[in-house]
Amino acid sequence: MRKRQPQRSEQHTSRGWWIASGIVAVGCIGIGAWLVPTAAGQWDSLTGADQPDALASASSVDNPVKDLPGDADQPAPADLAGPLEAASGKLDGGGTMASQVVDVASGNVLYSDDATRPVTPASNLKLLTQFALLSHADPNSRYETNSYLSEDSKSVTLVAGGDTMLSSGTSDENSVLGHAGVQTLAAQTIQELKDKGVSGKLPVNLDASMYSGQGTNPAWDSADVDAGYVTSISPIALWDHHTQRPSDGEDVSHRPQNAGADALNGYVKALNEAGASQGLSFASGSDSSEAAEHADSQRLGSVESATVLEQAKYMMENSDNVLAEVLGRNAAIAAGNEGSIEGAIKTVKQTLTGAGISTDGLIQKDSCGLSADNRVTPITLAQIIAHATQSETATSNLAETLPVAGGTGTLASRFEADDASAAQGSARAKTGTLLKVNSLTGYTTTSQGRLLAYSFVVNDVTNSEAATTALDASVAALTKL
Repeated sequence: MRKRQPQRSEQHTSRGWWIASGIVAVGCIGIGAWLVPTAAGQWDSLTGADQPDALASASSVDNPVKDLPGDADQPAPADLAGPLEAASGKLDGGGTMASQVVDVASGNVLYSDDATRPVTPASNLKLLTQFALLSHADPNSRYETNSYLSEDSKSVTLVAGGDTMLSSGTSDENSVLGHAGVQTLAAQTIQELKDKGVSGKLPVNLDASMYSGQGTNPAWDSADVDAGYVTSISPIALWDHHTQRPSDGEDVSHRPQNAGADALNGYVKALNEAGASQGLSFASGSDSSEAAEHADSQRLGSVESATVLEQAKYMMENSDNVLAEVLGRNAAIAAGNEGSIEGAIKTVKQTLTGAGISTDGLIQKDSCGLSADNRVTPITLAQIIAHATQSETATSNLAETLPVAGGTGTLASRFEADDASAAQGSARAKTGTLLKVNSLTGYTTTSQGRLLAYSFVVNDVTNSEAATTALDASVAALTKL
């Protein structure tokens, strides 16, 4: 059985003061000036996986490149070759690294090693999903979950709207996970039914027609599904597709067999608790995906998720496979495509092509990177980062969703070695880990304040620790230039 190496991370809150100080220190040069208000100034929110910071909207976000010193020297390709070759040597024959480094301001490729080779990216594929999402959805928009009374007043329909982070309790506006709660929706529903004079026992049906096609991707290894790294995807779910509140953002236990039915049952339970004193009772009805027309006048209640950007940040920081699949389908719908596996994949390619980003060699099987059959070149990955860091559209928010080296999310316990510590508090990246894959794609600034986008992907890994060491050393080498 092929096992995955989960991207676990520990929150070292005791280290927060000096990492934040490091960010402030580099703020005098390079992108540090841009990181200060979003990282050092909001440290507690950044390290709390359930409460990512509410980031800027597309209309107000600043271009991070504008804060860089205009006279920062671009490194010469020769300056990168030696340090990066030394860093990749730390693989010690335990894998093959493909690399691409781009100077963002000029677009010049400073280093390229086997970068045209389509490689298995692991969770670096989430960058493609995030880019597509922020290209088509307003980052400040929210996903609605609604309930409606039938025209004959004899049943209630729960309508999925793409929020899979519902809580089984009341809405918590200060949290991303559980921002909307089914108890709050149930209380609204009971009040509306009372006002309409409805009583008795009503069936509650689920309209999950927002998504189509298979919920479980056939490209996923069944062992990964059984282990909970991913599960069948629904447009509505409790607790990010868990049967109870997860212990942290990387908890893969307690997966429901049918997330839609689980959410429906949770809503019905809340309705019965709230409606008992009003002469109302409820039973779960159909949990099919059949669509139905619902008049606004028949709406009984509505709750809203955290913003698209907050959910996207949660996904990135925790490398959340299931949420990536949800946001991939939501991106497809926002782009006018079907909310399906195929629709999400189609949307990514259309979006990259439209942005002028290479899709040469791209083979996409899912939205989260769990499939070992995904292929993408480091050229594509580095181009996404370069595009995001200089964009004046909503895609620029992608840059701020990436974990901080040695500080947040899946990078919290990385870059601790002496030859890698230079990147702490400065570099940002998306990690990727499968049994034979380790990857890092992101951006950093040189000691002179020059912004570089990079992608380092190791395939055929035989020693994950050595691969991680080589990746961290590679990013640090760029930061030291």
